[in-house]
Amino acid sequence: NVGSDLCRGMLTFADAKPLGKRGLYWLKVHLANFAGKDKMSFDDRAAYIDENLHHVRESVANPFSEDPWWMNALDDPFQGLATCHEIVRAIDSGDPEAYMCSLPVHMDGSCNGLQHYAALGKDTVGGKAVNLLESDGPQDVYVGVMHEVIRRVAEEAASDISFDASDPDKLNKDQKKALKNNKAAKLVNGLIDRGVVKRTVMTSVYGVTYIGARQQIQEKIEEKLEGKGYDIDEMEREIFAAAGYLATVTMEVMGDLFQGAKRTKTWLADCARLISQQGHPVAWISPIGVPAIQPYRQRRPRTVVTVMQSITVVDENDDLQVHRSRQCTAFPPNYVHSLDSSHMLMTAMEMDRRGLAFSAVHDSFWTHACDVDEMNEALRDCFVDLYSRPLLQDLKESWELRYPEVDFPDLPELGNLDVSEVKSATYFFQ
Repeated sequence: NVGSDLCRGMLTFADAKPLGKRGLYWLKVHLANFAGKDKMSFDDRAAYIDENLHHVRESVANPFSEDPWWMNALDDPFQGLATCHEIVRAIDSGDPEAYMCSLPVHMDGSCNGLQHYAALGKDTVGGKAVNLLESDGPQDVYVGVMHEVIRRVAEEAASDISFDASDPDKLNKDQKKALKNNKAAKLVNGLIDRGVVKRTVMTSVYGVTYIGARQQIQEKIEEKLEGKGYDIDEMEREIFAAAGYLATVTMEVMGDLFQGAKRTKTWLADCARLISQQGHPVAWISPIGVPAIQPYRQRRPRTVVTVMQSITVVDENDDLQVHRSRQCTAFPPNYVHSLDSSHMLMTAMEMDRRGLAFSAVHDSFWTHACDVDEMNEALRDCFVDLYSRPLLQDLKESWELRYPEVDFPDLPELGNLDVSEVKSATYFFQ
């Protein structure tokens, strides 16, 4: 189930179950998600499929027509086509509630890494942005960041330089930076959309660097400028500078919007730095009791020269010095991964206790269509159970026992988010 769209489209559970009262509804929501309608309410997604039922039927009856809807309208066409088949069969059976269905229906986390950071830091503002709280419709964190980035870039592009920039060599450092940012803002103003900031927002949780963010944004800016007829090869330096400016603005907006996550991430990185400075790799125990240790060490390459060739052999063992910078930068995302994997396994065990089928890929949880409502309840209960624990306090105390020579900083200030509200958050997973 971690394979391609084609592989996933062929997967079913071993046992089929009747759809029941809500199964057909969730199949429609599932198909609408593949059509990119995941920013609508659940009811609107189901209604969208009802309005396009003729396309669904045509996809099943004639999948290789001149303009196949399932190929053109769906992000994952083969999984979508499999869902089309199930919807048509259920409706045509005459009794959809009794129709036996084995197709997995997915519920996905909303920018799941940020959900864990918001819960860890009890961040109400950040939690609302990633659907930890109830709202009329699903919140789109990427759009929220996009709007603020657009506002800041437009403000910079509209501003006038207050100094004489006719001779760049006479400008001081601050003036050169101001001129560079103004030119960059004028170049990218009007080019920013959800896609430009999405990858940076998504990977910010997992330790994306400024360089990585700049590269992600540069690819999108080049696409847009090329589409407008610009010669991007001639503008290479301007695009590079503009992408760097936009990466800085995007990361600043993320820090402002998710202040709780920023404080937590900084604290985790600071602790990892202190541990690695003592020559230790960072180690911890996940909430479900799995020990974890970061393997990053200073690898020692050796070159063996023979008559025919030179071969580089890399020595890797636990006696080598730890790689301090990697121990530091990798720990926050690795720790969050240990939390989201704990949530997944807790949900898997709860689903097994309830006698329900379950599969998952990272933050995408799968079950039978008839059991989606119960899975939604189970995954929320497990999330609340996980974050009702003092995770950062437990982590610090375990480190103080493991590394008594290290003086760890105080825990970051927590917000006032009531994690139990996740139980009533409709779009926490969708």
